[in-house]
Amino acid sequence: MKTAQLVDVCSVFFRYYFSKLPAVINDDGWDVSALMATTRWLCKKEFFEAGVVVLAFDESLGSGFRHEINPQYKANRALPTEDIIYQLELLKSIGQYLGFVVLASDEFEADDLIASAINQLPECSCTIFTRDKDLRQLVTARVSLLDFTNDVYWTPEYVIEKMAIHPGQVPLYLALVGDASDNIEGVPGVGDKTARLLLQAFKDWPALLGSLQKNDTLTIRGGARIRQSLLDNELRVQDNLLLTKLRIDAPIDLQVESFNRENWAILNALLEHLGLQSALKKSMQLVSGYLP
Repeated sequence: MKTAQLVDVCSVFFRYYFSKLPAVINDDGWDVSALMATTRWLCKKEFFEAGVVVLAFDESLGSGFRHEINPQYKANRALPTEDIIYQLELLKSIGQYLGFVVLASDEFEADDLIASAINQLPECSCTIFTRDKDLRQLVTARVSLLDFTNDVYWTPEYVIEKMAIHPGQVPLYLALVGDASDNIEGVPGVGDKTARLLLQAFKDWPALLGSLQKNDTLTIRGGARIRQSLLDNELRVQDNLLLTKLRIDAPIDLQVESFNRENWAILNALLEHLGLQSALKKSMQLVSGYLP
């Protein structure tokens, strides 16, 4: 089976951006330390030996389809500053010159782009590089998730072990408990433990709602109160599911120009202009071994 590596690249970039790296100021006056660290991270042997590598960028903050569903979605997040935009735009170029697929959209988030790419790669064994819990819903027998901060692989069995729910239930779990990081309000009275118990008893929202509407007894502590809260917030759960469930129909193109000597020369000229060629010398030496 071919391999595909799918990177939530902004998650990698922001880990370095907020880690207080020593400043690296280029001739244009920009601090490019996070760009340098992320580029070095991308120069992995497994990426250049994979069948396809996808770098998914987030560019839909404030403009994505989820904001049309709920204008308050991620309203608690600040828009990217000029130095972030500067580095991420350069990172897209670097990714393209390295022969990676670069995906970005003002409508779909990086998570949707990754989900859509996996949907277009049914013949591939896929690894997602991310810290984002939302992407755990994509884990299957052929799709694993690697938390690159601690080298922990999330397989279907590991999701069940750690979350006590199945990967496909992650969107409903988030819809019930809410997600403060995305400014999603959950169902009052339904916390982590209650949500897990509900999802162990009911595989999805139609099954749970059908039971509630039939006036079945919830065999959990505070069952009557929780049942009423779920019924009172039926529309909230349905709307939340539109926010938490990833889309697999984003219009993406996985065709990419192959890693070649012409792009290699352009990449080296770009790194020299940015003042990063010396700092990335070892990484570039590794990458050069994969030139045709």
